[in-house]
Amino acid sequence: MNTSDILQLQQPLTSGGIRSVNFFNGRLLSASDLTREQVARRSSDWRLGLALGDGVAFGLDVTLDPTLSAPAAPVLRIASGLAINRAGQTISLPAVAWVALTRQFSSVTASCIFTNCLPLKGGKYVAGAGVYILTIAPAESSEGRAQTNGLDPGNVACNTDATVEAVQFRLLPVDPTLYSGLDPGTDNFRNALAYRCFGDTIQPAWLSSLINPVAAAPNLLEAMRAVSLTDYDVPVALIYLTGRAQVNFIDTWAVRREIARADASGVFGALIGEHRTAVRHAALLQFQRQIADMATPAGDLGSATAQGQFAYLPAAGIIPVPEEIDTTDAQATRFFAGMTYRSPAFINAARLEWLLRESLYYPPIDPQSGELVWLYRVRENRVAIDFAESAGAPRSYVAFASGHIGYRADAQFDLARWNYSNYALQR
Repeated sequence: MNTSDILQLQQPLTSGGIRSVNFFNGRLLSASDLTREQVARRSSDWRLGLALGDGVAFGLDVTLDPTLSAPAAPVLRIASGLAINRAGQTISLPAVAWVALTRQFSSVTASCIFTNCLPLKGGKYVAGAGVYILTIAPAESSEGRAQTNGLDPGNVACNTDATVEAVQFRLLPVDPTLYSGLDPGTDNFRNALAYRCFGDTIQPAWLSSLINPVAAAPNLLEAMRAVSLTDYDVPVALIYLTGRAQVNFIDTWAVRREIARADASGVFGALIGEHRTAVRHAALLQFQRQIADMATPAGDLGSATAQGQFAYLPAAGIIPVPEEIDTTDAQATRFFAGMTYRSPAFINAARLEWLLRESLYYPPIDPQSGELVWLYRVRENRVAIDFAESAGAPRSYVAFASGHIGYRADAQFDLARWNYSNYALQR
């Protein structure tokens, strides 16, 4: 570095600055001048997006549409929504879209306005067996023709009336080496794959060396960044296909994240940053979505167990349970077979929300670890079932929480209810 490169206090640094067109009376304007002004406005918007963080703001839920799908030709239904990518672009889907996973044509590559926006590569393919990440990304299209003055016939071919900032969906194959060690034939493959996307930094072992940390292995999403997942993509679903194109599962929260700002540098920045909480939030909702997919309309999980279906559980969660036929807790506890747990105790509904919120700051539960899990019934749920007509009774559920989270069912004067209370825990 030369001494001439050293800035002085209050000296303007113009490198990387936003350059707007200076308008004045008598200036001869050209199309390039107006384009420069558009670029300046969009650059400012992108910087705001970078400050907010990347992720899905709302919507963009992905489900399989059974009425439009055919054998080996699945069609997805994607709800309207809004997202921000890592480049700072807002990506809006204003209405529901239906997307076929099998494609016989080359997609239009994104030709972004900015020179630093590289085209998103498309290609001919038909989705086959394997793991894929569905993303939403920006695209650009031309629309209509504008009138010209005819002074420059050479520019008539460029008389596009409008440039549409649009969106596109991309299906990116995941190299099996990125989930090596996981067996697609096992019952816990979906959950184990999701935790490959969450990464090791939410596990307690990551905290074993904070002063002289060892770099954590990249999670599946970060590993995909080096292959095909660009800063212009926002992941919205993890999809596992079998056969030619048979959807085995669609897991949105394995790859979807709420909007979170980039973490401060260093291990402590990652420890208290927004992304860590966003991943834990996704882990909780991933579990709840998978449980919802597994349960019958009556709330029966059948023979499914935490140890059989899940590599990890979130630090707290809720499972549906069928009605008990006697006074035992057999139905409520069979999901936790083989684990160390306390039989369900009653808590008031006022404590449930904070239990779930607090759980976002605790590591996931390893069902094979033998660590204690608290089980709770919510009094208001049980009372509504006991005193409702059979047709109007709500579904029964049980909440669970890691033993690291303080016990919530200690008796409190004037807060317990006869037949729905419990004794204080003996310590």
